Amino acid sequence: MKRLLAALLASWLCSSAIHAAGVTSEFLKSKYGFFVHYVWAGAGGGLTIDRNGGRPESFNAFADAFDVQGFANDMAAWQVEYVVFTAWHANINPLFPSETMRKWGMPDHACRRDLLGEVIKALKAKGIPVMFYTHPRDGHDLHGEERVKTGWGEGGKGGDPDWNRFDYRKWNDFNNDLYAELVTRYGKDITGLFLDEGSSAGDSHRVVDYPRLRETIKSRAPHLVLQQNYYGTVYSCDVGVKEYHHWQQFENRDGGAWPAWDIPVASVFATTWWAAKPATEANTVTFSAEDMFRYTVLQAGANTQGGGMQWAAGPYAGGGWEPGVVETMAKFASYLKPIAASVKGTVASRAFPTQKGAALKDIGWGVRAVDWGVATDTPDGSITYLHILNPPAGPTVRIGMPANGVRFGKASLLATGRLVKLDADKAGYLVTLQDGVTWDKLDTVIRLDAR
Repeated sequence: MKRLLAALLASWLCSSAIHAAGVTSEFLKSKYGFFVHYVWAGAGGGLTIDRNGGRPESFNAFADAFDVQGFANDMAAWQVEYVVFTAWHANINPLFPSETMRKWGMPDHACRRDLLGEVIKALKAKGIPVMFYTHPRDGHDLHGEERVKTGWGEGGKGGDPDWNRFDYRKWNDFNNDLYAELVTRYGKDITGLFLDEGSSAGDSHRVVDYPRLRETIKSRAPHLVLQQNYYGTVYSCDVGVKEYHHWQQFENRDGGAWPAWDIPVASVFATTWWAAKPATEANTVTFSAEDMFRYTVLQAGANTQGGGMQWAAGPYAGGGWEPGVVETMAKFASYLKPIAASVKGTVASRAFPTQKGAALKDIGWGVRAVDWGVATDTPDGSITYLHILNPPAGPTVRIGMPANGVRFGKASLLATGRLVKLDADKAGYLVTLQDGVTWDKLDTVIRLDAR
């Protein structure tokens, strides 16, 4: 009992710490990810469906049905900067031939296909890094003897075990075995892990020994960035993720009202996190490609801890996406492509910072209460990109005095390279479009080169 209390106390003491040293420079520069759930939850309660609304007959059939090349092609076509892909979720069915599941007496939870390895290889060929989503407290989805074997124990309520039957040490022995296997197999080929909180109360330290889990992961792959969906704590992970289902954050359909965060944001834009409606349904996409694109730009300007925006949807077993997903993401990519250099690989601007909580309808750079956009910088600060998301009536925008004291010598339109008139006075800078040039209704990106 004393050791259990000590472990719980250690986990609780570090529960609000953000391990900034664990966030890599590559993650800090990442501003556009795609979050993918492809989940087998067991023969009696699967999550991901096929195009017809059915489910494969077995875990192996489910793993075999994933269209790796089609998926990689879609991610590349949609201009994705990185992917968060599910290693396991409901009922703990890892998408690789897990010896840990066999060792712990659950051979039906191990599939024969190394789907994770194939996903890494296919996305790496497209130049797209991979992070794996995992769930360290998903014992509540196990059944019967499986709960006892892993230490979760019988009974429980909601996502919690019956605390009188829960074996903290045994559960964490199992957990750490599984994570050790995952990181040993794939750690050198991925950039991070996403650890599902699993409790909106933010009390998963009662179940998971986070300091031990961090040591298990980082001792094998120190470079991995550990993300945690944020409900008040990140435990011993590196960064929190503000996670939303569309009816939570974006219940206001006005994209101008969506608030930005300094941490990454993950949000569903179709039915849910996984494919849940058949292809015969009407359009499942909740938001417009235009609002999604503009919010991604806003988030790039506010996100100081890396990761930017993670749009979430899941593919069907057998390939393809819910109605509306492909069309929406194709439009999104068409908007992003001409100005990708001003979003992907950038950092939140130090010249013109955007505050956490800012929304497009009321963002300001300090010039007046309402202003015209956000800014991003190259990591070395030599270029600042102005995103004019709320253009003025005339051709001139006053952008104010840079907060970091940088001085600019040249301004041009990113999409075309055409020069923009740049003037300076005591109040800062003004940029003016040349005759015949008009503001883009979604985002006019002006590149400012430092002197």
